[in-house]
Amino acid sequence: MPDHRLPRASLLLSALLLCVPLHTHAQLATSTVVEYSNGNDFPGSPGGQYFYSTDPAEQAAVDKGTAGAFFRTGRTFAAGGPTPVCRFYGSVTPGPNSHFFTAEPAECVALKAAQIVPRPANIQQWNSEGDGFNTTVPTIAAAAGSAGAPGTSGATALTCPAGTTAVRRAYNNAFPLAGPKNPWDSNHRFVRAQADIDNVVARGWRDEGIVFCASNSPTIRVFAPSATLAGHCVAPRADPAYGDRQGTLTAEKAWVRSYIDETYLWYDEVPDSSPVIHSTAASWFDVLKTPARTASGRAKDRFHFWYDTPTWEGLEQGSSSGYGFELAATSTTPPRKYYIAYSEPDSPAGRAGVTRGAQILTVDGADLVNGNDVDTLNAGLFPATDGEDHTFTLLDLGAQSPRTVTLTSETVTIAPVQTVSTLNTASGSVGYILFNDHNFPAEGQLIAGIEQLRAAGVQDLVLDLRYNGGGLLYIASQLAYMIAGPQSNDKVFEKLTFNDKRSAETNSPDSTYPFYDITSGFDGTDTVGDEPLPSLGFNRVFVLTSGGTASASEAIINGLQGIGITVVRVGTTTYGKPYGFSPLDNCGYTYFSVEFKGANNVGYADYDDGFAPTCVVADDFTHALGDPAEGRLAAALAYRATGACPAGTSPGAVAEKALGAEPVLFRTPLRENRILLKKKGPLRTR
Repeated sequence: MPDHRLPRASLLLSALLLCVPLHTHAQLATSTVVEYSNGNDFPGSPGGQYFYSTDPAEQAAVDKGTAGAFFRTGRTFAAGGPTPVCRFYGSVTPGPNSHFFTAEPAECVALKAAQIVPRPANIQQWNSEGDGFNTTVPTIAAAAGSAGAPGTSGATALTCPAGTTAVRRAYNNAFPLAGPKNPWDSNHRFVRAQADIDNVVARGWRDEGIVFCASNSPTIRVFAPSATLAGHCVAPRADPAYGDRQGTLTAEKAWVRSYIDETYLWYDEVPDSSPVIHSTAASWFDVLKTPARTASGRAKDRFHFWYDTPTWEGLEQGSSSGYGFELAATSTTPPRKYYIAYSEPDSPAGRAGVTRGAQILTVDGADLVNGNDVDTLNAGLFPATDGEDHTFTLLDLGAQSPRTVTLTSETVTIAPVQTVSTLNTASGSVGYILFNDHNFPAEGQLIAGIEQLRAAGVQDLVLDLRYNGGGLLYIASQLAYMIAGPQSNDKVFEKLTFNDKRSAETNSPDSTYPFYDITSGFDGTDTVGDEPLPSLGFNRVFVLTSGGTASASEAIINGLQGIGITVVRVGTTTYGKPYGFSPLDNCGYTYFSVEFKGANNVGYADYDDGFAPTCVVADDFTHALGDPAEGRLAAALAYRATGACPAGTSPGAVAEKALGAEPVLFRTPLRENRILLKKKGPLRTR
């Protein structure tokens, strides 16, 4: 039998594991063996240490971090069978600080016989903790093989009976077959997949072959229910509304891993990842996503993000810290070209007359066009807090010489609907709406805008979504209704599909978004609930687009096209994001994991690479947004008049490439998403 005489580990496993009552054999018969890994508290051991438990109470304690930084790997195997598996533990001191499990009766008897009772304070030994679980022992298949070869024990090949799955064991070579002892405690890994054994063998472990035959069970990864870990925080918040309690970093990280496994659309594509190198739960969340790529070569998941909860709560209500201008860079490397795309009216930039088309030349004396003082440039362009003073040299649109302006950062309220106007043309009046954000204030502002245009008797609508990256999905549904009117009744705006673990949600009526035709009454919307929405009843709409038109904005396009509304797209290809989120807070972080894909009334959802434009037109920074002479708006009006794209704006990838690089927008992830707000409750329709 293997030599398990080992010194204590350099870091300690909590003795809590010794104190949890064990199940009886009857209780253990149908239990699940859960694997844990700890690469943090045992840095000297290659790959850390592994631990196994079938006791739900013990598992709950380990998941919450009371035994150190042990995390579920997702690997399990089923207990059950005629043979008890003996469980041994050394000690925190003098050691060995590790557990060992064996189903070999002779080995179990020998280790128990060697145990001194009461346990001596200065002699290492294995101490029996009773039976850990039951299993079936492998049988001799043939006299072949050699020690350490897969599926062997000594020189005897082993096999498992029908209805069971082989569980293999690897040993961390604390006592190598030759040479001196290594400076770590003995530890073993017990796992079904040979690939998992090979992984630790590559780190210097020894493959010891088949040792158990587990009852057949699914091989999917299994983690603790996130609900059992929620709110167990390193630093609980005082506000009782959050429900925080004292916890550990282990519990916070374990919650994140479970949350991903439960909710993430591509949970089965997430690679194994060690939490050890991540100092926060949020930083581990960053890497817990699929590495797959789309047919065009873009990352499949370009959307995974989080906020600290106070920041999210502010953004949710339409506020953020800064100057109130939206930057668009046509070149981010020297010679750089950074323009103001637009400014919020009631903001430091708006009050200083910093408007669309102005080019930023210097920031706090640093040359933005050709300079290399990146730290100064970034600090000035993107202030970290309110109250920061930074000086800019600008060349305003149409100006012959630059001017200098000092702006003080502040919390800016975003006006999602900046412009609503009626454009008079030879063939009738056309409404124009500049819509930049799907946030709560947008609801009331869009209603007012549609009412204004309806009263003006407009015959067509140009909806400018070039800078609208999305946001709240219900806002998109309401606006789509206000464009289409009653012809959208009883139609699907967006059908949400979740991962296969959430089929009940996919099939729930709540996952089918109608074209909402009433107000929400939500805080921040300036509306009273359940009032009828105004509508235009159009069969066609012109939408101005860019690579920054994303998610909830794309849902407007897709939703309207799904009920037969003609959507004439003028600009460049949209972002390509048929996915969305339900934000969820835990311990001060709000997480946004891709949870669903949205399809329209005819089931179309495959626009991962965006919606191509009907007419290809570059962004025109030489005119104000809403000016009929502005390039994209002018092209839309020309198409309306003639039924064709203006000369030089025909669609196609070649034409779009000829425009050059798409302007880069600098905005928060919140403003490029499709977000559900379950906490608000579902809306209704009339």
